[in-house]
Amino acid sequence: MYGYFFSGTEDRFIQRVLSEHRRKPEDEIDTDYEQVLRDFKSTVLQGRFNIVLDLLEIIINERNFGVRFAGEVKDVFELCGAPYWLDISHKPHHFHPRTSQDQGQATQQAVQTLHENHMDGATTHLRQAVEHVNAGQYADSISDSIHAVASVARKIDPKANRKLSSALDSLERAGVLKHRALKRALSQLYGYASNEQGIRHELVDQSAADVGLDEAMFMYGACASFAAYLASKHRALDQSRQDSE
Repeated sequence: MYGYFFSGTEDRFIQRVLSEHRRKPEDEIDTDYEQVLRDFKSTVLQGRFNIVLDLLEIIINERNFGVRFAGEVKDVFELCGAPYWLDISHKPHHFHPRTSQDQGQATQQAVQTLHENHMDGATTHLRQAVEHVNAGQYADSISDSIHAVASVARKIDPKANRKLSSALDSLERAGVLKHRALKRALSQLYGYASNEQGIRHELVDQSAADVGLDEAMFMYGACASFAAYLASKHRALDQSRQDSE
């Protein structure tokens, strides 16, 4: 025995964290020191990477936990060149995947741009896309990545519904999207998954959508950048309207 136990405050912290992580009622969580130590050690050293990241997210976002730990985790992931980066720009903090340092920085900047432009719907969809990647649900991840773009499109043009064309038309009419070739390229990128079984439509003849991790990661990065680009153009459109008044 270690000869000491958690304080009452620490007990409650452990109960909240493990209750959320294990999806069990708090009063069913054993807070015995040695048992908790074994559980955490087993999870960190032997658990799947997504399980470890989930546990870290829960701890980092715990309401009574200091912000210093989040910054330290972020710095360690950056220092080690981990394939995930931690967004601590606002709570709740979340991990995001990256396939290379350059792409990771670009995606991080895109997410930050969406935060700054108050595109909360888009950032929520991107977070869900990451969760689907971690769970191996690649078609669902692509769907949420695309919904992030649709969310920004609806901010630009409420009539856009789930179609991007109306939003692009609005930007073009306003003069902030001046290149027709770029407009066509954006429309084609957005339409990538429109006809893929299991992404935008129900599965008919296939047991699983014909997409994998590579496609999910590509669409995550592309849609994050795409949504941030639209958000920046929307801000330029608003500024243009204010200047003309």
